[in-house]
Amino acid sequence: MSVTYRVRHKTSYEYGIPVTLSHHLAHLKPRETPYQHVVSSTLTINPQASFQNDQTDAFGNTGTFFIVETPYREMTIISEFNAELTPPVYPDPSKTLEWEKTAQMLSKPDTSELLQASAMVAPSSFIPPNPEIREYALISFSKGKPILEVAEEIMHRIHSDFIYDPNATDITTPLEETLRMKRGVCQDFAHIGIACLRQFGLAARYVSGYIRTYKDQGKSADALIETVGGDASHAWFSVYVPEFGWVDLDPTNDMYLGTEHLTIGWGRDFNDISPIKGIITGGGAHTVNVDVSVLALD
Repeated sequence: MSVTYRVRHKTSYEYGIPVTLSHHLAHLKPRETPYQHVVSSTLTINPQASFQNDQTDAFGNTGTFFIVETPYREMTIISEFNAELTPPVYPDPSKTLEWEKTAQMLSKPDTSELLQASAMVAPSSFIPPNPEIREYALISFSKGKPILEVAEEIMHRIHSDFIYDPNATDITTPLEETLRMKRGVCQDFAHIGIACLRQFGLAARYVSGYIRTYKDQGKSADALIETVGGDASHAWFSVYVPEFGWVDLDPTNDMYLGTEHLTIGWGRDFNDISPIKGIITGGGAHTVNVDVSVLALD
């Protein structure tokens, strides 16, 4: 059954001295996918932007570029949208193509679909080649193993081996440090999963979005199972499976995507789909607060 959600994402900035000029790029508007239909979407900026324009990037995501020229010490950016999700249909992992053949196809793409997927094999700014990651992943790449079984096992291992700890890492923490600590957040776990797959020539992409805080398991209300990563932006990874397409896996919660995840967009890593980034003049010391609510309307 489909589920319709109402999502509200509020980001608040407070600065020690006035910001006199700022340019920003926000990835806060959701995209259409085979399993997600966007009913409505708005982005409100205060103080009001002197220029605001939606644009589509190379991956098909919507980015909102805006400029604020009025001096300010506080800024709020509020994204609100409604989206309807339908349950994805996945292939049987044991019947997907062997990982070696998948890597071979991606190394010599002969269709537009393979060519697009092959862009997600190359290293990226947050996911460079790394021998420690390759060594960690190696155990999952037994000869002739189906590609989706490989990706699923990597998801399970990350969930088992790593501890969710919001204080352990930040955006600048290298992958190898996260691997050594075995701690991090959803962004780190997505990057680790992608790195494991790319080390062996497979296509994997970083997906940004949200997750419903509680996942109903068909039990009573007092037996709801809490998912990790709610009340904030969430991230996971997606692997390319020949003859099917992209399959999304959430290592933070050890699950395939169902109707609990809402997608904003995807890219090579966090840098391609950062919720908000920009350049400011002035401001001094500042604080940032993020408040996210994901409400099922059905």
